[in-house]
Amino acid sequence: MAKEVKATENKYIEAIIISFRNGSQIYHNVKLIRLLSKDYNLLMMVDYMPVVGEVDGKIVIVSDNEEVTFDHIQGFYVMKNNVFKLLVREDSHVE
Repeated sequence: MAKEVKATENKYIEAIIISFRNGSQIYHNVKLIRLLSKDYNLLMMVDYMPVVGEVDGKIVIVSDNEEVTFDHIQGFYVMKNNVFKLLVREDSHVE
């Protein structure tokens, strides 16, 4: 007898950007995050493994409706349980 496979719900990432200049910005229903640092590139998607790191470069947050780009970012990030958090250094320029 064949086992029935149920379709899983669409999962998304939640992205939280924290900076002293702009406070916290929260992005819901994020499909993926491109992290382009001077030493490496990462593409984070749903159920990505937990990771902690430092970024010096560019971050692109892609959702169903929009693509938000942060250039010249310096800070620290963590990705865990489909939540991406970025703490931006005080001297970075987040618009």
